[in-house]
Parts: sequence; structure tokens; C-alpha cells
Amino acid sequence: MKTDKSGFTLIEIVIVVAIVGLLATLGSLGYTKAMHNSRVNVAQSELEMIAAATLQLAWDTGKWPNGAWRNQAASGNNEVSDLSDGPLFSISDADLYPGWQGPYYEGSLVDPWGQSYYFDSDYRVDGENRIVVGSGGPNCSRINRYDSDNIYVFLDD
Repeated sequence: MKTDKSGFTLIEIVIVVAIVGLLATLGSLGYTKAMHNSRVNVAQSELEMIAAATLQLAWDTGKWPNGAWRNQAASGNNEVSDLSDGPLFSISDADLYPGWQGPYYEGSLVDPWGQSYYFDSDYRVDGENRIVVGSGGPNCSRINRYDSDNIYVFLDD
């Protein structure tokens, strides 16, 4: 007696599941890379706007966000680790920033990884001190932790 069995064999099911799993893995990797790239692009874009605002502050007042004169070399404690409480938004003492005409920036001062953007007037790049606004990047490194994923914009070009 002959029986007609219709359906898929175990091998066919295993192959289909393996292919679906492979496609899901590739899609997941592509999504992760796209999210990483978009966060880097957002940080770069925000830093460009913060850099323009910081330069405008320096042109108007002659001072950087750390209170140092724009035309003097960096010395001492010259970093501002959180720009949100500085002169880009408001000032509490007009004598500290004569000529202040802000607010200079009203966007986000927190990078896509949840860390504050910073100002550093002696950021080390290729053995040279540069004035930058920056982000610790995906690994969230902070000021004076120079590594390859930091995102920054030069203010002294």
C-alpha cells in the first residue's frame, strides 16, 4: 500500500531556518552600523553649530567659554566639561564677558551617547595643542582622554 506524504523534510526546514537566521543577522549588523553612523553624524553636526556659537562668543567678548582671553595661550584649568552652564546660554555676571550678545546657542549640549559636549583649549592632536569643542564619542571618554573615536571641531583654524 502506497501512502502520499506531503510536507517538508527535516533537512529542508533546517536549511530554511539557517537562511532566515543568516538574513536576520546581516540585517541586524546593518542596522547597528547605520545607528552608529547616524549618531556620529548628529554629533558632528551639533559640534559644528556649537563651534560657530563659541567663535561668535569669542569674537563678541574676546573670551572663550572657560573665561580665558581668546588671544592668550592655554594654561591651568582650561577645560569646560559641561557647556550648558556657561556663557553660550546666559551669563550671571556681565563684567566677566563684556560685549556678550547671546544666547549664542540654543540646541542640545548633550551628545547622542548622553554625555555633555566640552570645550578644551589645549586638546592634543598629532602632538600639538588645539582649541576644540568635542564629544567623547561612542566610548564616552571624557576630557584629556584622547582616543580614536573622539569627535571634535577645531576653533583655531
